[in-house]
Amino acid sequence: MRTTWMLLAAALLGCTGVGMAAYASHGLGFITDPAVREATRASLQQAVQQQLLHAIVLLALGVWARLGAASGTRWLHIAGALIALGVLLFSGLIHLRTFTGIEALRPLVPWGGTSLMLGWLAIGIAALRSKN
Repeated sequence: MRTTWMLLAAALLGCTGVGMAAYASHGLGFITDPAVREATRASLQQAVQQQLLHAIVLLALGVWARLGAASGTRWLHIAGALIALGVLLFSGLIHLRTFTGIEALRPLVPWGGTSLMLGWLAIGIAALRSKN
């Protein structure tokens, strides 16, 4: 299985995560109420933190898979897919809510966290199945 998608996803999540971190620190001027602005900033910073952390995890998974964990590669791909989905649902929907005010998808945010947790469990399974 090709691992390029995990490395590309890691690069994209890392790049956009750094941009969002800068925006969380210096932006949000469009929110006029100071209390709402700070609550939004805290939420956005949490989303960015999770995004950047899991970008590094995707990078590590891609490298691990390329180094030949042949017996665990399937689980590395499953872990990568769950983590990518988790970042999209958790961080992505918080970003979307921040910039658009759309609240309808908010109930899906916890599913992002669940997907991230399942991704970590899949990493554990990959480690158990790896012969290295």
